[in-house]
Amino acid sequence: MGKKNNALQKGVSGYLYFIDANIFLEIELEDARKEQCKKFFKRIVDDKEKAIISNFIMYSILLELAKKTTIKKAKDFLIFLEAAEIEIFTPSIEIILKALDKMKEYKLDFDDALVVSCMISNKIKKLVSFDKHFDKIKEIERIEPNKI
Repeated sequence: MGKKNNALQKGVSGYLYFIDANIFLEIELEDARKEQCKKFFKRIVDDKEKAIISNFIMYSILLELAKKTTIKKAKDFLIFLEAAEIEIFTPSIEIILKALDKMKEYKLDFDDALVVSCMISNKIKKLVSFDKHFDKIKEIERIEPNKI
């Protein structure tokens, strides 16, 4: 599903967005900010903006959807990733090791440290997320969907 690329080389500041799980879950779980997330994804699709997630984020979303909604919603999420041409990045052991260092450096949980490590490794500067704790990470810029 999606474009899988183990050695993504086209990360360019301001061009390629890394998308946090909460952006997808706002829509799928019909939370309060779902409309701004839908508009963001419409822009990604219509403008052919490049976006990426890690396979860890994809699996986390699938688990959440299967637990809280239906298998059909989980399948629809995968179909959306493919249709929107959102890259699915598989981090190497080296990137995962760096994530463990980021956990300690920034006092993050593993999934957030992995996001940061994937972004840094791919030279991606912009993270689309509602999680404000990413604001303390000097190497990246957190942006909410309605600010894009």
